[in-house]
Amino acid sequence: MNDYEAVYEKLFVKNLKRYASLKKQIRRCIDRVLNDPYYNTEQLVDTAGKLNLAGCRSSRVDRNFRAIFVICEECRRIPVCEYCFCEELTDRTVVFLTVGPHDKAYEMK
Repeated sequence: MNDYEAVYEKLFVKNLKRYASLKKQIRRCIDRVLNDPYYNTEQLVDTAGKLNLAGCRSSRVDRNFRAIFVICEECRRIPVCEYCFCEELTDRTVVFLTVGPHDKAYEMK
């Protein structure tokens, strides 16, 4: 049983369909994240001149694929989080933002 509840953004669902050949691997990644979103995930930081991903985390789907997500309980501790959907969600919610090849996932397109 998963400890966290999942919410999927439109971009995540769109990319899940786009990369249907990796659906099983993506599902395993989602399950791992929902069991413990802090284990073996990378906390992203704001980098100058690039998209602000502060407050987000990433998890490997495979060598080159990443899932980008936000953990609501962590998001609430960060003063500025542009992906904060937390007002209507519980602390035990993970919002999956996108999934895709490394470079495209971090572009959030």
